[in-house]
Amino acid sequence: MVGDRIHTGGGPAELNTAAAHTAGLDSAELDVAELDVAELTAGLRADYDAAADDWASGLTGPGAMYAPLARSLVAAAPVPLAGRLVLDLGAGTGVAGQAALAAGACRVVAADLSEGMLRRVRGGTPVVADAVALPFRDGRFDLVLAAFCLNHLGRVEDGLAEVRRVGAAIAASAFAPGWTHPAKEAADGAFRSFGYQPPGWYAALAPGSRAGDPEVLAQTAAAAGFTRVRVHTVSVPTGLATPADLVSWRLGMAHYAPFLRSLDPAGRTAVRRAAERAVAACIDGATGGGPLVVSMVVLTAS
Repeated sequence: MVGDRIHTGGGPAELNTAAAHTAGLDSAELDVAELDVAELTAGLRADYDAAADDWASGLTGPGAMYAPLARSLVAAAPVPLAGRLVLDLGAGTGVAGQAALAAGACRVVAADLSEGMLRRVRGGTPVVADAVALPFRDGRFDLVLAAFCLNHLGRVEDGLAEVRRVGAAIAASAFAPGWTHPAKEAADGAFRSFGYQPPGWYAALAPGSRAGDPEVLAQTAAAAGFTRVRVHTVSVPTGLATPADLVSWRLGMAHYAPFLRSLDPAGRTAVRRAAERAVAACIDGATGGGPLVVSMVVLTAS
């Protein structure tokens, strides 16, 4: 919980050099990506640290969007939560762990790369840790929750193998392939008009991720040693509907943190207003606009 000592795991977490393969880069780009692994890791950590306040800002921001997704993930868990020890992997501010505790888990350990995010965890024991080299003994957890974190790994198979080592069961989530919302496109377009460019770690990891591919997830979980593997897609209403809420969701994401840091207060206000106008127009006129409903891939296995 907030104020608890944050434990440090087995050394600094690093992006796997195979991130470039997952991102679908060509051979020339691959050489550059492999040389910049430490830089990408540092950028990922710094931007999530910088985004932590907006992420955990209550009724708006990414935390408000991810909380109902976390509850849906926990509801799909392949084991009962009552009395269980749970690892919230890639915990961020701990919304999945909070959902697990609400469902009866006796204790949650929240593991993440970002110490800034972990400082906002409530109800769990925060541990700074590498998802592919976890500082826990074999079979330590009854359940591992991996809410929207596998897409941050260069090799999904390495993450799932490590989850299998420390946990008896898994419930993981990712955005369904091709899922989007008009508000996302409208807001992102407005940000670009002010000079936004995605940071290196996001450009490397976001394209071509296999974390949301149902077939790949199922095959990879089975190869890691899990049985009773199930992958399905659910639609989850988030409750975000107004232009202000939807823009807060986008601006709170970690890959916008360096862009926002580059702006003065007047610039940030101008960006927000422009994005809200763009989102309002798309909600009124675009097919599929309106309240944010996320199409989410869920992997469960034991």
